[in-house]
Amino acid sequence: MKKQWIIGGVVLLVVILAAWFFWPKDQSSHARVIPADATALMAFDTEEFIKESDLTEEKLKKFFPGHEDLYQLGLDFEKNAYGFVGADGMNGFLFPVNDVELLKEYLNKNGESMGATPVEEQQGFFWSSLGGSFVIGFDDEVLLIMGPTIASAQAELRQQMIAYLKQDKKESVLEAPIYKKLQEQKGILKAVASLEMFPEYYKMFENLGLPEHVDFSKMLMTVSMDSENGKILFRAGVIAEDKALAQKMKALDDLSRQIDGEFLSSVSPNTMVWMGANVKGEKLMKLMSEIPSLRLYLMAMNNVMDVEKMIQNIDGDIALSATMDKEPQIQMQAQMANLSFMDDVDYWISSARNSGGYLFEKVDEDLYRIGNVARSDIYLGLKDKNVLLTNSKGLMVDLQKGMKHDLLEPYKDDIKDSKFYVWTNMGAMNSLLGSMSGNNDDLAKVEAFLGKIEAVALRSSNATSMELILYLKDKKSGLKQFFE
Repeated sequence: MKKQWIIGGVVLLVVILAAWFFWPKDQSSHARVIPADATALMAFDTEEFIKESDLTEEKLKKFFPGHEDLYQLGLDFEKNAYGFVGADGMNGFLFPVNDVELLKEYLNKNGESMGATPVEEQQGFFWSSLGGSFVIGFDDEVLLIMGPTIASAQAELRQQMIAYLKQDKKESVLEAPIYKKLQEQKGILKAVASLEMFPEYYKMFENLGLPEHVDFSKMLMTVSMDSENGKILFRAGVIAEDKALAQKMKALDDLSRQIDGEFLSSVSPNTMVWMGANVKGEKLMKLMSEIPSLRLYLMAMNNVMDVEKMIQNIDGDIALSATMDKEPQIQMQAQMANLSFMDDVDYWISSARNSGGYLFEKVDEDLYRIGNVARSDIYLGLKDKNVLLTNSKGLMVDLQKGMKHDLLEPYKDDIKDSKFYVWTNMGAMNSLLGSMSGNNDDLAKVEAFLGKIEAVALRSSNATSMELILYLKDKKSGLKQFFE
C-alpha cells in the first residue's frame, strides 16, 4: 500500500512538472502596466519572429552595439513585447524581464554608446533616460519606456510610470475593449488603434462619399503582420460601431462580389499592374455619382458617348491593367449584362462629326476610335458580351482575337477569393529600378531587397478589411529570406 502511494506521488509530481514546463506561457501578465485609457496597442511576438526569421544567436548579435548575446540582456523573449499610446499622446513600450541584474549590467555597460544615463534606484524601481527624451523604468518583471518628453518634465513622467508599474490587472488595459480586440487579431505583429487618434486621416476620404459626421470613439483600426512559406502578409481593418459608417460599409460590401476570373488569362506577359473586381453596374453608378470628382468626369464623357448607361450595364468581372513597354499600354475589360448602350452609336458618330472637336469613328466591325478627349486615342471594342477599352489599336486587336497568357495563374486562388484585387509585377518593377540604379549603392540595396519579391498584391474580401501580400520568389520560407 505504501509502495502504491509512493508511485502515485511520483506520477503526480511528473504531471505537475510537465504542466509547469509545457503549459502555454502567460503572454500578457506584464501588460498590466499599460494604462486603461490607451488609444492604441501593439503586440510583438518576439519568439515567433525569431523563429520565422531563423535568426541564430550569431545573426542576432549583429543588431547590438557590442555584439552581445540577446539572451544575456535580462529580457524575456518568450513573451510578447508591447507598445501603446496613452490618452495624453505619450508613447510607451514594454518588455518582460527575466533577470533584473543582467538588465542593469547591460544598461550600465552599454549606456554611453546607447545614449542612456547610468541606472539609479528610486521607490523600488530602477531608472535611466534614453536620448534625453525617453524615460526607462523597470523591476524584476517588466521594463517600461515612455516618451518623448523634455528634461524638465521627466520627474513628473517618472511618477506617472511608477503608478503604471504598480497598478494591478483591474486598473489596466487588460480589462478594456481595445485589448480584447487586440487579442482577437492574429500575427507576429498586431495592433489596434482608436480613430480618435487621427480623425484627419478619415477626413481625407470624406470626398469618397463617406459620412461627414461619425463618432470616432466607436471606430477602431486593426493592423497585423504574419509570415508563411512564400508570403509575407499585412492585414488592416476597420471595426465600426458608428451606425452611419457601418451602413456605408455595408453598402460598399454589397457593391461587389467575388471575382470570377473571367479576364485572368487575357493579359500581356509584360503587364506591370493588374486590378480586378466583380460589380453590379447599377450599384457602381450610384456610388460614383456620390463622388464629386467622378460625377464631373461622367458628365464630361457623356458628351462623347453614353458612359453612364455603359457602366449601368456592367454585370460581372471588370479588369484594368497596364504595361510598361516602349509605350505604356492600358486596357480595361468588363462583363456586361447586355450591349444595349451601343444602340446609339450612330448618334455618337454624327455628334462627334458635327462637334468639330473630338472624334468618334468606326474603325472596323466592333471596333471604334475616340480621339481628342485624352492624351492618346482610346479604342472601344466589343467581344461577345464584353466591352474592351485600350489606348492601343494593336492591343485591342489582340484582345478581340483572344489574347492569352498564364502570368496571373499562380495567383488565381487568391484573386478568386477576393472582391477587389490589385497585383503589381515586381520583376518588371525591379528591372525598371535596375536600369536606374547605375552606381548608386542605396538604389542597389533596394533592388536587392525587392529582388526577393515576385509580386505585391492588395486585396479585399469585404469592405472593412484589406490585405497586402508580398509574394516571395522562394516558396519554401517567409521572413527568413530577408535575414539571410
